[in-house]
Amino acid sequence: MFDQILVVKAQVIELNVSESHNVLDKLAELLDTTCENGYLKVPENKGNGYLRAFYLGNSIGMMIRDCEFNSDLLIRRNFSLNSHERVLLSFNNILPPKNNKIDRADFQNLPSVQIGKGKLNLEMFYPSHTNFSSILVAIYTSDLKTLLGTQIENSILSTILADDQPVIFEEVITPDIQKIALEVTDNNIPEMLYHLYYRLKAEELICLVFAELLKRENTPIQAVNEIDAEKVYLVRAKILKELSTSPVLANLAEEAGMSKSKLKRLFKQIFGESIFNYYQSFRMKEAARLLKERRLTVSEVGYQLGFSNLGHFTRVFEAHMGMKPKKFSLQ
Repeated sequence: MFDQILVVKAQVIELNVSESHNVLDKLAELLDTTCENGYLKVPENKGNGYLRAFYLGNSIGMMIRDCEFNSDLLIRRNFSLNSHERVLLSFNNILPPKNNKIDRADFQNLPSVQIGKGKLNLEMFYPSHTNFSSILVAIYTSDLKTLLGTQIENSILSTILADDQPVIFEEVITPDIQKIALEVTDNNIPEMLYHLYYRLKAEELICLVFAELLKRENTPIQAVNEIDAEKVYLVRAKILKELSTSPVLANLAEEAGMSKSKLKRLFKQIFGESIFNYYQSFRMKEAARLLKERRLTVSEVGYQLGFSNLGHFTRVFEAHMGMKPKKFSLQ
């Protein structure tokens, strides 16, 4: 279920597999090590951490990655194997950072889950000596239909369960999803119960993700090609990098090489929010962090994030966080 192309520095290594259980074995060959019972420990001379795969019957697979490498690593997600017959849920940056420190740069790699189907080869770049963590869950569409039942009256679910439309959606990790992720990676379950335990956890993760997707507007969904998806993700990266500057739709559309209407539609379809609402939400999350962790004053935070009117900052903050910034900073 998991077929990927890995690039280490300038060398391109393609893992072309026909069976899901071959992936870690081939990666082990690349790292000059072995994979035992679905567990691959990264050798100390290549990095640290581990990758672990569980094959939970014919319908569901799970892989846990919590590792870093001594060389730069580029992963292209390749959905070409039975691309329209399976759905891949990728829970990225889901494990707590080992130093428990949250930096401003983390907004570029925020905990999120991508739900993808079809030929969408999105690239993810991991700099050397940088820990990355993810849980991948793959399920065949036919089995997902069985889990969700036959009464599908939602456009997002219907599109995901259809046979011939490539799509991608992304949701921010919720506390409930985070809780299950920690139970996946930290438990005392006997090995003889692994199949039952990890299948239940995979199904819980699937359920919670679709519960979030069902909160979105029930509007028609259009197919997303690989090039357009990459452009939308570049737009997302740009607005999260420049939280002190309000996004200008015309400029973003020009940089992405799209019409304004197409960019607005694809952005909202993938992320579930308009460009400005998405930007404003993370702007307020950064405001909350500056108030709590950096202990900046309300005026310092407001001005740092581009607000010239502190009254306006207070109203926006309260709308997103449920209380005024001053009260939030004192709690």
